[in-house]
Amino acid sequence: MYQLIEASLADLTRLYQYKQQEIFKTDFSLKGFDYPWIITSRDWKTGEKVLDVGAAYSPLPMYIQESCGVEMWVADDYGMNSNDPFWTRNASPQEHIAKHPEVKFVVERLGDSDGSALPRGYFDVIYSASVLEHVPYAILPEVWRHMDLLLKPGGEMLHAVDIPFPSNGGLKKVLMGLCLDAFNPLIPAGFRLRHFLATPRNYTRLVCSQLGVQPVKMQDISVLNMVLNPDILTESYAYGLKRIVKDNMKDYRYQRVGTLLLRFKKSLGN
Repeated sequence: MYQLIEASLADLTRLYQYKQQEIFKTDFSLKGFDYPWIITSRDWKTGEKVLDVGAAYSPLPMYIQESCGVEMWVADDYGMNSNDPFWTRNASPQEHIAKHPEVKFVVERLGDSDGSALPRGYFDVIYSASVLEHVPYAILPEVWRHMDLLLKPGGEMLHAVDIPFPSNGGLKKVLMGLCLDAFNPLIPAGFRLRHFLATPRNYTRLVCSQLGVQPVKMQDISVLNMVLNPDILTESYAYGLKRIVKDNMKDYRYQRVGTLLLRFKKSLGN
């Protein structure tokens, strides 16, 4: 069983505060919010065992390891079985791993808990930044189940998930999102899973169901709050272009993307 500590959307108010406090890597992008949010959301303790899921070439695990004195692990397959040039844009995965002996790298994707080299019930903290939105819906439950198996009783999860604004599809998609949230229990589970990023509430409910979290009110992550609240952070136009190039997108319409922030604490009895 888990407790949902936080379900919120990234906002400008906190981003400005992070920037004024000069928190590591704060800038006007989604990861520029994710990193300081992860850093400041908990009291990191020396010696804690921490897993970064899907870090790729991120500097965040190295920063947390050095500044907090934790035992840092990274799980990422680094596209080893693909020919995607994305994975060699900065350096080879092997060079990156060799350059950071202070971090324990496990080259695998989460989701295959039986074949995993990661130790079960070992980690005090598991986190990710702009990663879980890329997980195919068919294996999404298995990825969350795998993280649950890896986390110690009493441990914490912190995940920043990129999520598109429902308004990207106009009024029709906003109305569809409102209906999905309002009638969620009545909608077939397969439909909700296939459209896992349709609304922040839908994604949160799917995860809570997987982790056995008691239902809570989630007003702050409603469709209307995301669409109408001017304080809700959206990815900048410049980073929108980077996303188009990185993902080889052919649709050049600007897609507003925000961040869903989820924090869970695992009960000691698990």
